[in-house]
Amino acid sequence: MEEIASPEIEILNLFNQITGHKHRGGKSNLAGIKRVLKEGYTITEIQEVIQLKTIQWKKNVEMCANLNPVTIFREKNFDKYINQVLNVKENPKMYAEHFAAINRVNTGNNSSGAFDKIDAMFGKRR
Repeated sequence: MEEIASPEIEILNLFNQITGHKHRGGKSNLAGIKRVLKEGYTITEIQEVIQLKTIQWKKNVEMCANLNPVTIFREKNFDKYINQVLNVKENPKMYAEHFAAINRVNTGNNSSGAFDKIDAMFGKRR
């Protein structure tokens, strides 16, 4: 008989898929996810936060250790991250330039490379 995954496990699996990590379904990894779902955040909102933090932190030596479910879904962090997603959606060009600077992306004469991940997440720039 096939086991049905809880919504928390499904979000953790999504987190692992997006980040390329292998976090397990332990209590500490699932508690924040459960709280975020209980507060009414949608799967789309959660996915956008995971995507944004992955773009910001995965290749950032100082921040990559924070790319984990405990940090992302911590109560004092998640609301802040949701608002960061909204800021990106309002001004993706400014964010792409910031992303290029903090990650030391060399875009040469063609600045479109810095926008690729932002465009993929949130649509084309205005």
